Amino acid sequence: MTDFPEKIAPDWYARAFDSLYPILYAHRTVEAARPEAEFAAAKLGLGGTEQVLDLCCGNGRHMCHLRSRCGALAGLDYSEALLRLARDSVGEQCMLVRADMRAIPFNQTFDAVTNFFTSFGYFFDPEDNLKVVCGVAAALKPRGRFFIDYVNRESAIAQLVPESVRTRGNYEMHDRRWVDFEQNRLNKLTTVRYDGALIREVEESVQLYSPGEFEDLLRSGGLKLEAFYGDYTGAGLDSNAPRMIACGSRE
Repeated sequence: MTDFPEKIAPDWYARAFDSLYPILYAHRTVEAARPEAEFAAAKLGLGGTEQVLDLCCGNGRHMCHLRSRCGALAGLDYSEALLRLARDSVGEQCMLVRADMRAIPFNQTFDAVTNFFTSFGYFFDPEDNLKVVCGVAAALKPRGRFFIDYVNRESAIAQLVPESVRTRGNYEMHDRRWVDFEQNRLNKLTTVRYDGALIREVEESVQLYSPGEFEDLLRSGGLKLEAFYGDYTGAGLDSNAPRMIACGSRE
């Protein structure tokens, strides 16, 4: 595997989710989120009356489908740019909150919390990632449930594509990916050009957890794992599964 010398800035997330995000992830559409939201709703047992928080809601693409499956829906994200897009997507009936996920500003408010598309493990300090779990547990009502969709460490390493180039309109995006085995993190650096001119370099980095490490982290933060799934069909988790989807409840 190719190792790249670049070091990802610890606060990469503060700059990664700006107005370019819809270009970088144009394939992550509202319609593509439908089966994911429906799967989450089924595993959470949503019956149409629950209060639900979509943690790291981004532009609200999952919220568009979750809002019909619960009684009240809120979205939380750090990105002002993505929250503006979420407001356009979900309208005024959903609460949108800008906050750091290490300091979720709710206490025993929700029946369920969702977290899609590896919107976790951002922080280099393990204690910061634990704060997120603790915040999820605190935001849940007693016996409240959680759904966390995370990358599967084994398949991410085995199937890593070190470099790729993609285009969208006048944009060209050169992605470079590598694993920092010392810190056990999956990194990506995207060079963005418009009409051939460099306009941005976007960093991304997430912690890689084994299933056992992830379960231990959840337990340390007050969450009880009930099931792992390897994808959105409900298949079991193994080394070839693309996802590590964790479902469970507040302890």
